Amino acid sequence: MKAYIKKAVKELQDSDKLKVEIHLKNKNDYKKNFLRVAYNKTLLFLQTRIIPSHFKNWLLRTTGMNVGYDCCIPHYIKFDPYFPELIYLKNGCLVGGDTRLITHQVKGNRLILGKNIVEERVLVGGLSGLLPGSVINKDSILMFFSDLDGVIPKGQLWGGKPHAKFVMNFSAEEIDKFFKPSNGKHKDYYKEARAKINEFLENPKSTYLKIHYNGKRLNAGDDWWRARNIFRIWYNGILVELSRLLPHCRLKTLLLRMVGVKLGKNVKIGRRVVFDHLYGDLVSVGDNSVIEDDVYFDGHEYTITQTVFAKTNVGKNVHIRRGTYVRPGTQIGDNTTIEPYSFAQRDIEANAVYAGNPAKLIHQKENKDNKQEKRESKK
Repeated sequence: MKAYIKKAVKELQDSDKLKVEIHLKNKNDYKKNFLRVAYNKTLLFLQTRIIPSHFKNWLLRTTGMNVGYDCCIPHYIKFDPYFPELIYLKNGCLVGGDTRLITHQVKGNRLILGKNIVEERVLVGGLSGLLPGSVINKDSILMFFSDLDGVIPKGQLWGGKPHAKFVMNFSAEEIDKFFKPSNGKHKDYYKEARAKINEFLENPKSTYLKIHYNGKRLNAGDDWWRARNIFRIWYNGILVELSRLLPHCRLKTLLLRMVGVKLGKNVKIGRRVVFDHLYGDLVSVGDNSVIEDDVYFDGHEYTITQTVFAKTNVGKNVHIRRGTYVRPGTQIGDNTTIEPYSFAQRDIEANAVYAGNPAKLIHQKENKDNKQEKRESKK
């Protein structure tokens, strides 16, 4: 890295500025020592498979990243390997899985450098992106499937692509709901939470469980290991990761059934499909359904103050297109299609086409009875 780039980075770090634009004299002037970049890239790849933990946070700090206490950083998160020192994750924040944190962009001969700042106990929804100069202030949330390239003021909800926009201000009651600190009664909380989880799992009629968090950590996500037996979590995680590597085949189907995923007959599952590492066994997929590449089935959600576990049911003859995220508790009716890169949640009708974030009804499909009636009316 050339001296004028180092100076610009240092000045940005020491100032209140969020972003700076630099004219590159040479296109490679911003690149650091080869060994440093190689170390960052290697570690930042490995961390995508490491569980949220103090150890993981320590490893990230070795790249120069500013990681506070009790940050929850789950799997598949992609950090900028060139300027990780411009990433600031404050105490107790929770960054959702598969999120991208980008601190530099090169556009022609222009280098754009910018901070990524996630304030204390702030929630970043999964599958999102923070671009250079992004800030999420306290008591605020960035929604799932959102790309932020600006500043979210305190106490607001933002979301959307390609540029996240203001959605709403949180009321005092909502801030209390989403960000209230633990009441300190840890032992009682853990005992009651375990009883509720066991009851939920044992009751076939129960499909959704939400628990307000009052544990020891600064956010609910850091207590992921208490969701169930830790050996079962590791067992599920290893098999799910192995299955991701495979195309549709009998071995892939076998591995997922070993996790506990309930797969019907003739179900086709594409590459890099993820079933929840904690509770993949809460997902069922009906006969003759097709799951395309890069679909994600979640069985749990953690926010700063809430833990959610839910059972997801995909009907028969369902087609879920590439890159779709299926939220915990989603119920998809038979013969339905979910279009690519959609956010599926709640109840989705049978014989329909859905798309978008969140997925909305596009149109109903014609079933066989309707087609027969039309033919007869023409006669």
